[in-house]
Amino acid sequence: MRKHTLGLLLLFACTTVFAQKELPAYGKIDKADVLLKECEFDKDAEAYTLLDYGDVYYNIVAENFNIITNRRTRIKILKEKGLDRANIKLHFYSKSNYEEIRNISGVTYNIDNAGNVVTTKLEKSSVYIKKLNNKISEVSFTMPDVKVGSVIEYKYVDAKKSIRDLDDWYFQGDIPTRISSYRIRIPSIFRFAMQMLTYQQMEKKDEVVTDNLFYKASSISSRSEERTFTLKNVPALRDEPYMGAEKDYLQRIVSQLNSIVYPNGEVEEIQSTWPKLTDDLLADEDFGLQLKKNLPHTKSLDDSLKNVGDDYHKMIIIHDYVRRNMNWNGRESIYSSDGIKSAWDKKSGSNAELNFILIDLLRDAGIKAYPLLVSTKDNGTVNTIYPFLDQFNNTMTCVFIGDKRYILNAADKYNPAYLIPYDVLDNDAFVVDKEHGGWIKLNNNKDVWRSVVTLSAEITPDALMKGQATVYSYGYSRNPRVKKWTEDKSNFKDYFTKGFTAMKVENIQIQNQDKDTLPFQQKVDFSLPVNASGEYKYFTLNLFQGLEKNPFIADERKTDIDFNYPQSYTLVGKVMLPDGYEFDDLPKSIKMIMPDSSIRLERLIQPGATSIDFRISLDFFQSFYSASAYPLLQEFYKKLFSTLNEQIVIKKKKTA
Repeated sequence: MRKHTLGLLLLFACTTVFAQKELPAYGKIDKADVLLKECEFDKDAEAYTLLDYGDVYYNIVAENFNIITNRRTRIKILKEKGLDRANIKLHFYSKSNYEEIRNISGVTYNIDNAGNVVTTKLEKSSVYIKKLNNKISEVSFTMPDVKVGSVIEYKYVDAKKSIRDLDDWYFQGDIPTRISSYRIRIPSIFRFAMQMLTYQQMEKKDEVVTDNLFYKASSISSRSEERTFTLKNVPALRDEPYMGAEKDYLQRIVSQLNSIVYPNGEVEEIQSTWPKLTDDLLADEDFGLQLKKNLPHTKSLDDSLKNVGDDYHKMIIIHDYVRRNMNWNGRESIYSSDGIKSAWDKKSGSNAELNFILIDLLRDAGIKAYPLLVSTKDNGTVNTIYPFLDQFNNTMTCVFIGDKRYILNAADKYNPAYLIPYDVLDNDAFVVDKEHGGWIKLNNNKDVWRSVVTLSAEITPDALMKGQATVYSYGYSRNPRVKKWTEDKSNFKDYFTKGFTAMKVENIQIQNQDKDTLPFQQKVDFSLPVNASGEYKYFTLNLFQGLEKNPFIADERKTDIDFNYPQSYTLVGKVMLPDGYEFDDLPKSIKMIMPDSSIRLERLIQPGATSIDFRISLDFFQSFYSASAYPLLQEFYKKLFSTLNEQIVIKKKKTA
């Protein structure tokens, strides 16, 4: 969390909070809302936000700059699934008392047996505060007497010692909202860039008000701009398969302080340009200055580099050394929290600290390495136009060797140096350096998710498919499987049995676990019951690829489809028939291609007298589809999964 101190003495005296007349008063409710049975425009909603209100203003005393947010939320509980909305958790930046959440109050509304509205107040003793780490704390409370049909309402004040850290306002969430209203009052000396990322019609109201500012003990007049934004009947944004970051689709307002214009005409730039942001970061004690720390080298690392002449292999060795010897503590930030020397000594640190350590060691080896600001998949797409620092949530490492570029994440023990970390693929990222800095696109179409399965099995007279399968995981397919095998061996069978609960897997043999450049090989013995009816038996060839279930069955789609990377699946094998059986119905060899050629399926079937040989290959050449392409994609997927899951039918031979 960055702080900023004004060079001039300001006192912002006006701290009045103006209530909006058109919004329902706190603590009073219309009986019809307590009796409400469903959301008018979303009949399936488990809960319904009746009101979400934020009122933001500045309270500046001497050099203690505060952004005050009065927050109020009212939610109707409609179904059992919505009861969890009564459990409230609020995180805030508590280090050095930078942020405080106070004046918490709440009330639950219910209907009694006589048909009257009764209220139950939240007790102060039910509010808990705990530290999550040395920077973040949590306020938690559970609203009282909540059941299906209740309406809960709570409010609180969030105070930050800051002039710039305005939280984004989200009009939309995972349940529908009747009214979401955001009001912000900004003194004219502060110049903010604001992005209104909405698609619904917004009600806007702008007013100019006069405040009293004191400059060098002299009273002057200053204007503030008060802006109110309201959306009504906001639909829920629900999770959809392969939807990417939720934040990219939520209607919201994003703000960032760009400059301060003082009463004497002096202008102080805060984050008006990307070069300015670069200068600020490189001079920051928790960012650029960490790269100037001298870390003590270890003998094992120095010895491993002695006879290595080229920079690429030096990079691999140093990257592997940090991944093996340092552990990520789970903290995600663009800044160091405790410093890289502390992390080096403890062998543990935040993602930023581990990458700063990696950059330090790479530079000591003469390799061009720079900090890279990134936004991960779950954090959303980056906007390259506005210099908004808050849109980044992670710092990784960018290495230049000759005309090639490598993106490394020292906090990820399983992603090799030659693969762009999958959770930042196809996003833009910012290299922080005066000479080599700037925007880069994180993509490489040569890197894919690739899985190859070989299978040898037999159908037994007692209706079992028994045999051996070997799975070869390449590229992005390799990383999660190595992670699972390393950290959770007892549940590794899930990869094989998912979709087939009756499957039994035994004798797992692993190869190439520690060799990034080779496929991760997994060999298993398996048995799977096959369907049987009288003299007939039925079985599928669609095994071990995780492609048993069609994810796109919804009639409508609100969000884009993001597979993260191109994908390639291959399944080859042979299945032997039991004695006395013959084929009754066989799927045909087939080729299916998406109209835009972005997906291709090929199936080759070669039956023999007592066995069947087959090869199935499925390739996804494209990783992203817009929501508008969903109808076409959905229709293709219906045919695709119908084809993949076609049954092979065998029957007993008729005796003479």
